[in-house]
Amino acid sequence: MIIACSSIVGCVQLEKKSFFSFYTQMITALLCLLIAFVLIFISSRVSASTINCPSALNLKPTSQTKVPVSLYIEGTLSILQQSSKDENDFFIAPEVKLINSCSQSLTAKTFIAPLPERLNIFSSRSKENRSGAFINVSSADQKMAMEKKGPSWHAYVAPFSDLRFVGATVRLAHGLLTLDREINSVQDLVGKRIGLVMRPSSLRVLQEALLISVWDIYDQIIVKEYSPGEMSKALEQGEVDAIFLPVIRETKGKLLPINLDFNRRDLHWISISTKDVKNTIENTLILADHMVLPEVTQLANKEQDIGLITFDVAWFTFASTPDNVVYDFLQAVRHICPPGINSCSEISTDRLLLWPELETRLIHPGAQRFYKEQGVISYP
Repeated sequence: MIIACSSIVGCVQLEKKSFFSFYTQMITALLCLLIAFVLIFISSRVSASTINCPSALNLKPTSQTKVPVSLYIEGTLSILQQSSKDENDFFIAPEVKLINSCSQSLTAKTFIAPLPERLNIFSSRSKENRSGAFINVSSADQKMAMEKKGPSWHAYVAPFSDLRFVGATVRLAHGLLTLDREINSVQDLVGKRIGLVMRPSSLRVLQEALLISVWDIYDQIIVKEYSPGEMSKALEQGEVDAIFLPVIRETKGKLLPINLDFNRRDLHWISISTKDVKNTIENTLILADHMVLPEVTQLANKEQDIGLITFDVAWFTFASTPDNVVYDFLQAVRHICPPGINSCSEISTDRLLLWPELETRLIHPGAQRFYKEQGVISYP
């Protein structure tokens, strides 16, 4: 009986053992499948983010050791952009990924800081020790930075007269708009709540230049500060009566609407005139230009041309950066190589040189060599 019971218990134990063994095998198999799916997913993501290097960069290395360069950029501006994920991926320093993936002579890293801090960190370094730094500088800041001028909240602590132009990248067009049909001119903004980009910011420098030096109404408005991406919502919710913000981003030959839904039928624009832009240039250190709002979308209720004011962003370096490093940097960053696409495009030479009042003496010799090879004989 005991034996029988032992046999039964043994059978039960065997059945339990067999069941748990089967259960364990099933779990193991499912885990293996899960791991396989994860690996396939990761592999596809890595493949999608792989850069297909442009043939122009598949050159013989200029030295045994790659030269390190540092890219100083804005970082995120909370800009709302109507574009693809690839466009957004390439908004912040795609040059770093491109250089590190493709350059035979350079290796890059990124530092994020707003202007003027982005340049002020070099004030304690000798001019020789500034070599290898490439800084995003706006045309609203260039003269202020080189001459140590500007408002107290956007002050440069030293004159960076050794800044040298490398190549332009982005143009931002700024517009002034409202939902209030009673606001038809700049003077109608007096006593109103106006949304401006928060300090410190090159965008705010441009805005205050117009409001103070051109329109002379800054002390007659109520200023509300936002990031560019927050302004449209603030206007819609009635927190402000008008907003002044970047609305078009132009780069790589494309015009992209940003920060606004251009299909809204209740937007009312306050046009910025060519005279306003001219007075900005004459009365301040800002380098700007005028743009008529392009037909990037089917703009509702457009009864007349809408004027915008633009400023540009470009790569600058210091005079101490070796010519060959600047040349190799420009060779790399003039290419656009989106992930998952088998070909690269090039930023045109005209686009790279799109900078207000550009003079030969401002352009780094390494960049001049590059542009000369592209057939540029003289500069505007």
